[in-house]
Amino acid sequence: MQIFSLFSSRKRCLGLDIGTTGVKMVELKKEGNTPVLVNYAISYDSGSLLQSSSLEILDGQTKEIVFNIIKNAKFKAKRVVVGIPGFLALISFMEIPEMPRSEIDQAVRFEANKYIPTPINEVSLGWEIIGSFQDKPMEGGRFMKQQQKLQIMVVSVPNSAVTKLSNITKETGLSQIAMEVENFAAVRCLIGNDKGTFMIVNIGAKATDFTVVSDGIVQVTRSIAVGGAEISRSLASGLGIDLERADKLKKSSQINLIDPRDKMSSLVSPVIGMIADEIKRLREIYHKKNPIKKIDKLIFSGGTSKLASLLDFFTQELSIECQMGSSLARIAVDSKHREIVEKVAPELTVAIGLALRGIDEV
Repeated sequence: MQIFSLFSSRKRCLGLDIGTTGVKMVELKKEGNTPVLVNYAISYDSGSLLQSSSLEILDGQTKEIVFNIIKNAKFKAKRVVVGIPGFLALISFMEIPEMPRSEIDQAVRFEANKYIPTPINEVSLGWEIIGSFQDKPMEGGRFMKQQQKLQIMVVSVPNSAVTKLSNITKETGLSQIAMEVENFAAVRCLIGNDKGTFMIVNIGAKATDFTVVSDGIVQVTRSIAVGGAEISRSLASGLGIDLERADKLKKSSQINLIDPRDKMSSLVSPVIGMIADEIKRLREIYHKKNPIKKIDKLIFSGGTSKLASLLDFFTQELSIECQMGSSLARIAVDSKHREIVEKVAPELTVAIGLALRGIDEV
């Protein structure tokens, strides 16, 4: 477990990111208008996964780890924003006629039945207006009154997952003020309201989340069950070593993804290739819907994004600018601790984004 502590303050907020193999927690406070990093902890001491093979949250085990983090890292804050893993959320986009805001919720729930495969009463539903447009007149010279329509983003999460996450915070003494899908937390941390069109590629241990954002508004999301753990397994199997050693090798600078003669590169290339193929597919989907716009750059985050030569590989493979996400760009860190924090910053992206939401609500 890595623990980091600076100073105390009465008004703070925690961001809790429960991953597949560990827990990340960040504590922020606001000094004036500046969010400041107060404390963080990263725990991979579970000895086993925090989610089952079906990616279901194992709440009892997670609860114990969160409790130990709070105790050992001496977090002061109780208010917390909890992350919902991207693979647990279904994010849909729909269009409805313009109507009073008081009527939108009922209309969204009615339309959501077409998009959500499970009964509405089994999910927690949230929505947000992301834009509006007018219908085009009919062709053939016939006149038709143009109608204003609303573009709605709808997020649904199984009630069972919401209950488990709520129980974890409640039984560890935290005061949950909100839940948020990890994709949106990553957007807040890495992009904020920056102008332009970007794709965030957040490579976790068991899953990789993809989020296309244009001028601060989420346009496309996707999650696939491929991540750093699969890379470690490929190295362990191909080199005849244990997973612990393979994981350390993955984090070293010995893998050259752009050298086809590199043995380790050939072992992990199928996994990296799956991520590249998904980026290509989502880029094509976005461009079909938005022909006059293009994705300006790929922004990588997550622990596996630190893999040596990863950015060079994707730049070469996809012919697009790639960069490591700057998780600390929108928060302040004491200069004497910054070098230490920068080493783990990619792993803290989601937790920072969650805490930033809580700080905004102080």
